Amino acid sequence: MEKLRNIGPTSRRELIEIGIETRDQLIAAGVADTMRRLLFRFGGEKNISVNYLYALEGAIHDHDWRDITPSRKEELRALLCQLRAETSV
Repeated sequence: MEKLRNIGPTSRRELIEIGIETRDQLIAAGVADTMRRLLFRFGGEKNISVNYLYALEGAIHDHDWRDITPSRKEELRALLCQLRAETSV
């Protein structure tokens, strides 16, 4: 897998396990579908944090996760709550 900004070795392995090996694949899947797949695969094993979602967003747009605007961070937090509710059903 190519090196992605904000994505460390553990996250890289997890992304590969859900079928995302390149930035293009991550972009095509989008942040919501990628997180949905991660929650489905790993949600029972580990707590997937909002910071993981920020890292994915930064990797998709090729910028540091800390540069995400407060309003976008709020949208991402709401998305994570929604996805967690979907996967817990």
